[in-house]
Amino acid sequence: MCGIFCHICAGENISDGEVVLQSCIGLLENRGPNHSGRLSVGSRLLFFGSVLWHQGSTLCKQPLETDRTILLFNGDIFQRRDGAEESDTLWLLRSIESCQDANELCQLFRHLQGPFSVIFLRKQENRIFFARDAMGRNSLLFGRTRDEHGNWFITSVGGNVPGATVHELPPCGLYYIDLERLNEPSPFGLFPWTEGFTEVDRIFGSLTIWKHIQHSSALEMDQPRYDFHAMLHNTSQLGVNLFEYLSESDEISKICGRLLSTLRKSVKDRVTTTTKCCKACLTTAKECKHAKVGILFSGGIDCTILALLADEFVPDEVPIELLNIAFEKVSRASTQLPVEWNVPDRVTGHASVEELRMLRPNRKWNFVEINVLRSELAVHRKTISNLVYPLCNVLDESLGAALWFASKGVGICNGHPYTSSSRILLLGSGADELFGGYTRHKASFERCLREQKDAGVENDNFEKAFHALNEELNLDWNRLPSRNLARDDRVISDNGATPRAPYLQEDFISIVRSLQASQRCYHPLGPGIGDKLILRTCAYQLGLAQACTLRKRALQFGSRIADRKQNAADRSSFLEL
Repeated sequence: MCGIFCHICAGENISDGEVVLQSCIGLLENRGPNHSGRLSVGSRLLFFGSVLWHQGSTLCKQPLETDRTILLFNGDIFQRRDGAEESDTLWLLRSIESCQDANELCQLFRHLQGPFSVIFLRKQENRIFFARDAMGRNSLLFGRTRDEHGNWFITSVGGNVPGATVHELPPCGLYYIDLERLNEPSPFGLFPWTEGFTEVDRIFGSLTIWKHIQHSSALEMDQPRYDFHAMLHNTSQLGVNLFEYLSESDEISKICGRLLSTLRKSVKDRVTTTTKCCKACLTTAKECKHAKVGILFSGGIDCTILALLADEFVPDEVPIELLNIAFEKVSRASTQLPVEWNVPDRVTGHASVEELRMLRPNRKWNFVEINVLRSELAVHRKTISNLVYPLCNVLDESLGAALWFASKGVGICNGHPYTSSSRILLLGSGADELFGGYTRHKASFERCLREQKDAGVENDNFEKAFHALNEELNLDWNRLPSRNLARDDRVISDNGATPRAPYLQEDFISIVRSLQASQRCYHPLGPGIGDKLILRTCAYQLGLAQACTLRKRALQFGSRIADRKQNAADRSSFLEL
């Protein structure tokens, strides 16, 4: 994980870039505490990079420069490649320099597996290229100063840069700035790997759109033939354990096996590709037995599956941290009553860690209770605001604060003060969007059935209801980058840890999104069972008989950070600077 920054002066004064960099540098260095460096090119370009070292036998400093290229890379490349001991940044540099033209560059980034954001200068072409991966898992902001020069800057995180307009870069493809045309109305171009550029046009104005490039192709696989409604519409006649019944289906067992196999590899890649030192011991460069992998742990099915799979790849003598967050109740802050930390996510967290200890008794599970007072939340208001920016609504406030304190990892473990030592944090991001885990998914399904009943349709048309659910799933999936991922990356990385989301691995996504809505969830069974039903069946097959039936709660309510009286879409007064 790195903090990357590039400033492009439309005028001739490189000091303009220093002014903007100083607004961002603290947040950038928090992302990359192991090294930072800067590089000026003439009077127009300024590059800055900070590094959190994970891949490669030695730390790769940034910016990285050759006679042909300057590269800033923030991310992880998980695909098979030559030179396993080589930094992924060095590997990417060689790959970029082997590309003869922009089409070959696009093919390179089209096939990258893993989250990334990147900025690089091709000196011969005199163009700066920049991009986020197609799912937008890593943050990249694009800004322009509102002074007479109108300089541009690209950065992982920026806070509220004075005198500038800042946007999250839409993960639509590979962008470039033609340095020979800086004083023309629009020196920008885009090689897209998605269609639809409304947001791009709003940010850049006019830009040259080149031929659409298909970013990735779905895995070829036989479409499963099972249907939850056909199997479960009369559950009263089952007479057996639901998950046992589902597991008896060859089709369901086959898809569960495929999902778990792919997810297991995704977890392995994200757990094993890092140094063998924790945060505290990295300066000594000696392998230690402290925790290096943590999980943001509500006790729900998504994170509990990740914990159980991570156990397979973390050395037996090394603990795994389960970071569980709770906030002082909103209405309690002005009273003298003792704080009640038993929030919903704390209760499910305790239940799920006990099941993990039963299934994996030889593992040391460090369950970290992170308790946050409202007064402490107020102290860190500006930091969280700068990280969440340019987002600014109540939902961003709640989730940003919860993720920042959780990833900071300061709490109590086994009754004693504890601070997380993990440099990698696993998240369940994407599971709800993929498997139908949100309340609004259930509401969409039930609303369609209700509308049919109101229209006088005698028999419920579940085909239409599943079609409505599928549309809601697609809507949530398409807005995941802009609603969640970049913000979460900025917030968590500020604590010197790398967020990694195994459910957002490319091949896993291809499998899940090839399934119909009626093959992912079945909301008539109710919350805690019908939502994410196929994932719950996978959990059951892993042995998580209790966790597979725990009800899903949104983080902002499960941790009690949010006030239910607020509208999530309202502009946050807490985040106002």
